[in-house]
Amino acid sequence: MSGDAPSVASRYTRHGDVRLHYVDSGGDDRGAPIVFVPGMTDTAEDYRTVLPLFGRRTVVVELRGHGHSSAPPADYDFATLRDDVGAVVDAVTDGDVHLVTFSRGTTYGIGWALAHPHRVRSVSIGDYVPEEKVLTGSQAERLLTGRWRGSPVNERLDVRAAQLTFEAAQPQSLWTALARTGIPLLAVRSGGSVLVGDSDWARYRELFPDAELVEFTESPHDIFRPDRGRYPLLVRAHAERADAARH
Repeated sequence: MSGDAPSVASRYTRHGDVRLHYVDSGGDDRGAPIVFVPGMTDTAEDYRTVLPLFGRRTVVVELRGHGHSSAPPADYDFATLRDDVGAVVDAVTDGDVHLVTFSRGTTYGIGWALAHPHRVRSVSIGDYVPEEKVLTGSQAERLLTGRWRGSPVNERLDVRAAQLTFEAAQPQSLWTALARTGIPLLAVRSGGSVLVGDSDWARYRELFPDAELVEFTESPHDIFRPDRGRYPLLVRAHAERADAARH
């Protein structure tokens, strides 16, 4: 693929009655595009400028209630959000993908991967664990009344949709199921991460002995700081190795 960035486009697909937005880099997918499921307070627009660094066609998913996607009055459970991911994947390709996640997007991205492991060439997880986590009311309120990347969170997502997502969450572990797939894994954690503690990091090492585990010691939870390109370039190399291992 050339170094020239193709035209990044906003596109839409549907999951039932819900209209889902995603950002699409276009260009050569090299046999398997990257599908990126970002975090709870992210929008797809956050990532337009880094898409060329992934080295192949890359799409960024906006789950319901985020960015330009619809925010219906109900249906924010794990299975529905997992299938939002699948609706975008199916709109992009009927073949394989490289799955990339960041923060809480991990829960729903991994959920889709576990339902369709034969379509996933590699997985990259950014500063999170393969679990569905339940937040307390005070944790959710602090998140939703805070700021992220310089703007109020309540301007980045539909607050009621986020509240419904937190209310629908059920604690569940996806660790063992993901390990059993044998899908090549890259996992990154930030310095002093509160979301991927030392015990979680040890669990990654135990369950995924062949995984590439990288610590961004200088980064906060936003692993795209201070170097916006570091995670995309790691993902790019990881995807290329996974492709090469198939031949």
